[in-house]
Amino acid sequence: MLLSVGAANRDGRAFPEPDAFDIGRPRGNPRLAFGHGARYCIGATLARIELTAVFQRLFRRLPTLALAVDPAELRWRDRLLTGGLAELPVTW
Repeated sequence: MLLSVGAANRDGRAFPEPDAFDIGRPRGNPRLAFGHGARYCIGATLARIELTAVFQRLFRRLPTLALAVDPAELRWRDRLLTGGLAELPVTW
């Protein structure tokens, strides 16, 4: 069995546009990105704290940071276990 990390948080029953990248997606939705129960990632809390700090400081230091392309033009790496964007063109 191989679990697809790229499929996480892409349930059409839970998210109106599951395949769309939405950094402002409401936090009220249950997520399993860090696992659940016995398989819960022990570093999840630290990762969330670190990412919160990074993004708070990033946007404070670069207040004009914005996508350089229309979000529909972003290309996803869907053939890799780790998934993610192929590139993220930005301007500031």
